[in-house]
Amino acid sequence: MKATRAVVLGADLECLAAAATLARAGLEVSVVDAADEVGAAARRVAVAPGHSVPGLWNELGLVRRSLLASLDLEGVGAAWSEDPPSLHVLGEGGQALEIGREACGSAPDREAYLRWRQLLDKLASLVRGLVDEPPPDVEAPSPSELLGLAMKGLRLRGLGQEDMMELLRVATLPAWDWLEERFQDPALRAGLCAPVLSGGVVGPRGAGTTALLILRETLGDVEPAGGLAALADALRARCESSGVRFRLGDRAQRLIVDSSSRARVSALELVSGEQVETGLVLSTLDPDRTLGELLDPGLLPRHVAHEARHWRQRGSSAVHLLALQGEAPLPGNARRLITAGSPLELERAADALKYGELPEQPWLDVRRWSGEPHAPAGDASWCVHVHGVPRQLDGDWTDEARSTLRERVLTRIEECVLPEVRQQLVGDELLTPADLEARFGLPGGHLYGGELALDQLWAQRPCLALGRYRTPVAGLYLGGASSHPGGPFACGAGVLAARAALADR
Repeated sequence: MKATRAVVLGADLECLAAAATLARAGLEVSVVDAADEVGAAARRVAVAPGHSVPGLWNELGLVRRSLLASLDLEGVGAAWSEDPPSLHVLGEGGQALEIGREACGSAPDREAYLRWRQLLDKLASLVRGLVDEPPPDVEAPSPSELLGLAMKGLRLRGLGQEDMMELLRVATLPAWDWLEERFQDPALRAGLCAPVLSGGVVGPRGAGTTALLILRETLGDVEPAGGLAALADALRARCESSGVRFRLGDRAQRLIVDSSSRARVSALELVSGEQVETGLVLSTLDPDRTLGELLDPGLLPRHVAHEARHWRQRGSSAVHLLALQGEAPLPGNARRLITAGSPLELERAADALKYGELPEQPWLDVRRWSGEPHAPAGDASWCVHVHGVPRQLDGDWTDEARSTLRERVLTRIEECVLPEVRQQLVGDELLTPADLEARFGLPGGHLYGGELALDQLWAQRPCLALGRYRTPVAGLYLGGASSHPGGPFACGAGVLAARAALADR
């Protein structure tokens, strides 16, 4: 038995953030995962010689920089972009409309946008307080948690009656309805709504999508310079400087629990048969893998096992990586572009998910990367999110299905983004949700570790019994993307789960 103080399971950003937090507190930490390299969806992915993308996400401004501050990542090379790309959307006539304070279409829409932003700015401190703190114990909140909830209630009341009632009115609304009330231009409405749909299986008419829109618009911040891969590099460097040991290529087989008095984790068994003695295991794997596969049956209450097993992580997007010769500019010289010109296009793509079909005309979220190390001088690499692509495809992911989807994506790019795309293409790779699951270890092929929906947020992520990172087995914690805040709010769950584990020591 080899002794260690703490074991972190996984290899993604949450794992690295958790391991660094534990190690900086003085614990001896080992990171164990079957993958051969860290990062998961944040890994640098080669597309063609000299061409790569720094991770598979296009939404980078939601990383919880405030929670990472204690790790001093800047001291190991991390930097934050002073010029994050603004979002563009294809409007009438194929013109790229920039979404921002100074450019939002017609004069009425510009004025409406400024008023909308004023409301969101008022909500920002309230929302940040919810996202960057652990959820309270719903069943038995402590005095400090009750005080915290009271303070949040005062902040809500401090919005004023009109804004408070507006928030309460719209939070569960479909984004389609709320945006239609405020803006005339369908392209503007589509551009605002599209980014929040990538974590779910619904379109803009889905209930609760307004809440997701509020989260994105109030939590946006600067991006990690160099993309998620650069952030992963800095996190690994901080882990290594703090003494974290990486055991990549080692797969966890079973958690050994001492049940002589109270169920408590005592060791981790690897597939090789080796046992690693530890009293603290923080898993950033998904709930079913951690609780359903690594624990012996009967150690969990039945309702907890049921909820962990039914955590929803159905992939709904493919990722198409393109290596392009030449500048390959996006319309309007955008660095990130949404191709949907109306909310109706978004809704139609979501319809394909209901029936397990390929979308006839998928909408795309295109992110362009240029300059070293992303592409040779004068060239570009694109990361294209293809929305409305189900993990469970009717007929499964055959070579024919992949070819059909690739052709539809390239045709869509030719029609509205870059007519010469096939002539400039020097390499490409289509990653279906099935590929994302197999190659990057993303259960269900879901980029964000679980669907973003009202019943899978805050204290219910992944469920009420597990929403505070602790499990019924003492010493075992959940801190992956399936825990609060999870999803695209990268590194938040890892840091908060590690803090919960440290508080229990």
